Amino acid sequence: MQNDFNKVYYVEQQLAETLIELLKSMSLDEISVRELCVRAGVGRASFYRHFQSKEEILERHAQFLIKEWAKELESDPGAKPWNVFESLFNHIKKHQTFYEVLHKTGRDAILRVSLREKIGLTGKLPNEDAYQKVFFADGISGWIEEWIERGMQETPDELNELLCHYFNEVLSHLGKVFIPA
Repeated sequence: MQNDFNKVYYVEQQLAETLIELLKSMSLDEISVRELCVRAGVGRASFYRHFQSKEEILERHAQFLIKEWAKELESDPGAKPWNVFESLFNHIKKHQTFYEVLHKTGRDAILRVSLREKIGLTGKLPNEDAYQKVFFADGISGWIEEWIERGMQETPDELNELLCHYFNEVLSHLGKVFIPA
């Protein structure tokens, strides 16, 4: 059973890493499944056994990375609630190439969806809980998207400081943000 898991993991990782590498210089439409499989050293049958599309590789890899980040955060006995954002920004920086590829290919929504899934946003939640969760997931993914768009100039610590400033200063003066027409 463990050997089967290792094979599946190997196939999925090879395809994800190869697709990310190819997307640095090509569009997703320019990459054929055949070329992807050849470069990854994976048979086409294995590709179709695990994925329905190239997009699904990106989606699953994002889900995997977000779960990996969450496990790291949750296993840290010294982690506090206010460490969540800094930890996430460090995770994004660690996997910068992947997230830049998502952004470059216009698939930032994959991160947003992965964050929504991780925090448990479902249609069964009471409205108030759902609104809070979507504010978190979409707001943070928006910060990350803009950070990537601007070349990730700030360190994760600096970005976290900007976010803290935003929460402390800007949100406390929300009425001043809207300029009367």
